[in-house]
Amino acid sequence: MNTYLKYQSPAIQFFSFLGLAAGFFILNSIIATYFFSDLSAVLINKNAPISSYMINQFKWAQLLGATVSFILPAVLFGYFSSPKALPYVGIQKTISVILLLLSVVLLVFIQPFVGWTGNLNSKLNFGSMQKTLQDVEAVYNRAIEIFLQMKTPADLFVNLFIMALLPAIGEELFFRGALQKVLLRLSNKPWLSILVSSGIFALLHGTFFKIIPIFALGILLGTVYYFTRNLWYTITIHFLNNALAVLAVYFSNRSVAIHKFANDNFAVPFYIAIFSLLAVVSIMYFIKKKSDEVLPEVVTNEDNDYLAQ
Repeated sequence: MNTYLKYQSPAIQFFSFLGLAAGFFILNSIIATYFFSDLSAVLINKNAPISSYMINQFKWAQLLGATVSFILPAVLFGYFSSPKALPYVGIQKTISVILLLLSVVLLVFIQPFVGWTGNLNSKLNFGSMQKTLQDVEAVYNRAIEIFLQMKTPADLFVNLFIMALLPAIGEELFFRGALQKVLLRLSNKPWLSILVSSGIFALLHGTFFKIIPIFALGILLGTVYYFTRNLWYTITIHFLNNALAVLAVYFSNRSVAIHKFANDNFAVPFYIAIFSLLAVVSIMYFIKKKSDEVLPEVVTNEDNDYLAQ
């Protein structure tokens, strides 16, 4: 039926998605204010006691926030856009094992470059905004500290779900499956859509002192999605990246190296960063080449408008 958004102009699609996103962000804010209002005091006051109840409240807030702010608007956008809602936002029925393995290898080789950009980011001075941004960063770090308190394997598995898997699914649906798609249709410029969606992805993480590595990771994820048209690969990369951080904190007392990794307390030489970047470009070449072979098998002419062109 021609009432689906896919039949409307790119501008209408774009503003429809913005409306959905804004509406659900407001809804999440209302829910947070009504049910989790006492959490803000714990974040601001670093001396405030943290009980098991409070930790559970934070996890419930994260669970609801990821679902309401990211998953629901993206899925509803797909529902209003096409009779095949999930494929429209990148959730395809099939995957290539080779592409999946290449995605994992890609994550391994991007780590030194991301680490180097993190070193670069930490040296930036934001001038008159420095103190304000440091206060915001303190709140961000306080939230992470509370989330990552893990005493048992059960705590670890809960955090792997709430802080690794759920954000990977929600953020990939929102930023790549929906936002990057509408930006591409609006601009007809792939790299512009990748850069803009990656910039918003980085900004919404709420930390200016890690914004460059998050932006770099966003570009990586956006490029993989553009080449493959399949969110399962970017969800895998995103999940494993988050899971590495959670696992590093859990095992941080096992070795000095893991402790440094968990606290981003390591320096990456420039030549290692360059090697890392060159390796990533090479792997991207193979991903693009394999995607060109796989896509004709899973994408018919009828399905082309479900995918980012």
